[in-house]
Amino acid sequence: MHQVIPLVVAATAIITYAAGDTKVICYYASWNSYHGYNPEDFDATLCTHVNYAFAVLWDDGNLKVEDDSLDIDQGLFSRVAAMKDTNPDLKVLLSVGGGLEGLSDTFASIATDPDWEYPTPEQSGDYITLLQELKQNFTERGWLLTSAVSADPKEGYAPEQINSILDWLNVMTYDMYGYAWSDYTGQNSALYPSSLDTDYERENLNLAAAANNWVTAGVSKEKLAIGVPFFGKTFTLADENQHGIHAPITGPGLGAEAPSAENYNDWAMVWDDEQKTLLIGTPETSGLAMMTPIQLD
Repeated sequence: MHQVIPLVVAATAIITYAAGDTKVICYYASWNSYHGYNPEDFDATLCTHVNYAFAVLWDDGNLKVEDDSLDIDQGLFSRVAAMKDTNPDLKVLLSVGGGLEGLSDTFASIATDPDWEYPTPEQSGDYITLLQELKQNFTERGWLLTSAVSADPKEGYAPEQINSILDWLNVMTYDMYGYAWSDYTGQNSALYPSSLDTDYERENLNLAAAANNWVTAGVSKEKLAIGVPFFGKTFTLADENQHGIHAPITGPGLGAEAPSAENYNDWAMVWDDEQKTLLIGTPETSGLAMMTPIQLD
């Protein structure tokens, strides 16, 4: 069995409203600080907006920090906000929610948070009520209201309605494949489909398909922020002679459970021109088992 190590930093979404009005929305995940990636390490001039992830909710709907040691003791949110000292035009947003267990039920009962993973069809009315109430209050204060949404425009989102409410949607066009839910290797965030893909994969598991599906569902192109992950997915190959896309796997590769970095100078790298992304393998004998959209040179 052969393994590889991923590059993990953060995720960036890019949106263009019109010529000259490109937005680069950067995410800073607080837990990266445990692995040595701090707000001061980033060039604030590269982003127009930065989202701090995450704040969460108490059962009664009040806002709370997710990790006292990071958010309070280390003051990470304040340190992210201080990036405005370097880039005065930078806008800092607080991401609330995420995929933590139990949050969807809290959202459904109190309707207070837009980062909802994911509203079911039965919860759609609560989700829209939440956004409408937030929008009214945020507009009075001159605040932006955005929401992280699945790459799949699920029915619970009511796409045409959220299109009229949100300033934009941060589409999570990554985690398309992974060792925990896939039977074989696949690109984490490919721009286009592979000729090896099934019909479902071709129509859903790539950036072009996700963007098209959201537009078809009723969201304006100008309101789509397409996510670009700054991390890869790793796999352990079942057979080193079967590698590349759709190669059988036995589980995760090195680094899959925690962020790590590696010097890739001696690793095999192959540009996937069909999907417009990069594959990487451990030196010489392993084949290819890491899927990442990052050009490492």
